[in-house]
Amino acid sequence: MKRRAVITLAGIVGPQAANVHQFWELVRAGNSGIRKIARFDAAPTGCEIGGEVPEFSLDFIPAKYKPKRLSRHTHLLLKAAQQLAQALPADGGFDLRVGLATSDSTMIAESGVRRVKQGYEGTCPMMVSQSPPHAAVGVLSMFLGCRGEVQTVSTACAAGMDAIGLAARDVLHGTTNLVVAGGADAPLGPSPLAEFVRCGLASRRRRLPEKSSRPFDAFADSGVLSEAAGLIFVEEASAALAAQRHPLCEIIGYANSNDLDSSAPGSGYVESMRRSLDAANMEVDNIDAIFAWGPGHPVLDRAEAVALEKVFTSHLRDIPVTSIKGVIGNPLAGAGPLQVTAAALSLAEGVIPPTANHEVPLAGINLDIVTGEPLHSKPEVVLLNAHGVGGSNCSIILKRWPPRPSITATKN
Repeated sequence: MKRRAVITLAGIVGPQAANVHQFWELVRAGNSGIRKIARFDAAPTGCEIGGEVPEFSLDFIPAKYKPKRLSRHTHLLLKAAQQLAQALPADGGFDLRVGLATSDSTMIAESGVRRVKQGYEGTCPMMVSQSPPHAAVGVLSMFLGCRGEVQTVSTACAAGMDAIGLAARDVLHGTTNLVVAGGADAPLGPSPLAEFVRCGLASRRRRLPEKSSRPFDAFADSGVLSEAAGLIFVEEASAALAAQRHPLCEIIGYANSNDLDSSAPGSGYVESMRRSLDAANMEVDNIDAIFAWGPGHPVLDRAEAVALEKVFTSHLRDIPVTSIKGVIGNPLAGAGPLQVTAAALSLAEGVIPPTANHEVPLAGINLDIVTGEPLHSKPEVVLLNAHGVGGSNCSIILKRWPPRPSITATKN
């Protein structure tokens, strides 16, 4: 029997969202989760807005992991994982694939300050074990009791979606029946936020933060940084059904590519989309909706729009396009799993969420952007894109799983 990779459950924390249901309510309504940053004084960085996860207690993390010493993105990953823990096999028989774009930037910055003040003897000894990207995934694997393969994917902002695509490959190739896959990042600290501002990848808006993340909009100045973590169950279909978990959708295509021209960010989108269509055995006219990356940065948004026109040609005018970045901002590798979850719930419910804050299209782009209210179009097949600094691109194609399940299937 042909193996099929499906998505069944999700655990999410994101801007103004403590679980999947809060996240979906925001995305479905197009309500932005961007606010003035409250956790620290961000004014000196040049950016005062971002998408913060609601504060939560660390009491659920066993004391042996020394919760207060863990990075912010580790806390977010563990909180997302907590929503899935009871559904995992007790014997730890599953794999783990998690994407992270950054290391613990706050710890790195603090260690540098200590070295300047105290000399090399003041350097933080925990840097070696806790600053690498895999440190967070290592703690996560112990927290969940994972006895399968554990891998960290680090393809910049595309890493979370890449982790999900690679998980689907593993399932289809028969190496596992269940992968917990996703990603996380927490760049809302003084040092990383200032660095993103300096390189032009964080909005300098101060007023109306809810209106600041503007995908494909002429009045966008840059993307808006945020924090998030998302983990999903990627399962072999028959195994999921045997466990009485009804699929939300099927992953039928995935591909990764890299920009060949460093001066043309997003130029690899064309290759990743075409390869994902080939992997799914689909033509462009089979795609019912596109969940674009659309981070709200004029250069990156335009590059994706141009790539979409090259791939879909005249068919593009008939395909609704949305981006959830107007709601969640850009949580780097945390964006991919939130985007995949939104697309999976869209297929399950039969709606396409609107693109928040898209009011005046970028000059020269020709996309049918969903705005205002959710579009009740009952899509069957959707394509998703992701792009990362350094030139990584990936595309995933999801297909509705009949019969259309109740949205309560994802309640955590």
